[in-house]
Amino acid sequence: MLAQTATAVPAPAKPGVQAPSPSENQPVDTLPRKYVDLWNTGDFTQMKSFFSPFFLTSHGHRVRVNADMLRRVISFWRKSMPDLNFKIEDTLIQGDTVAMRLTLRGTYKSVLFPFTIQPGAADPQRTIHAGEMLFFRIKDGKIAEIWEEYDELVMRAQMGAIWSAPKKSTAPSSKLAPKPLPPSPNP
Repeated sequence: MLAQTATAVPAPAKPGVQAPSPSENQPVDTLPRKYVDLWNTGDFTQMKSFFSPFFLTSHGHRVRVNADMLRRVISFWRKSMPDLNFKIEDTLIQGDTVAMRLTLRGTYKSVLFPFTIQPGAADPQRTIHAGEMLFFRIKDGKIAEIWEEYDELVMRAQMGAIWSAPKKSTAPSSKLAPKPLPPSPNP
């Protein structure tokens, strides 16, 4: 399926405030797409050029980070899944905000989250597949804020951190049925 891009109707500007406009040379979603490319390639050569010196990220809580901190996070994820790939499914733009719906996929090779099994213990080619939502706020031609929500529960289950039901037993069902309780004594 091809990625779809839609542009939302810009929010009306507040009285006396000029609505933000994208650079004349690039669409407003250019920087968010470069951010996704960072994750897909691990190429950090141009990274600092499209982030504010410090920017906010939100994934359950807000954190002020810089490009070097983000580089370490991306490197850690790429170590866990060397073939990590994010596919942009949809993009919406409203003013200085860009929203993206993505899917991520990668082969689990190194522990990413605590309490997950060692990759390869059960399946050396365990594929991780989950959905993600990203929202970017662009300010002065740089990424100033990123909000993200990804399906961490699904990822943890696929990585073996969450118990899943055992495969159906081939034993006769009578052996699986619980024993009846003894009759209760009458007082």
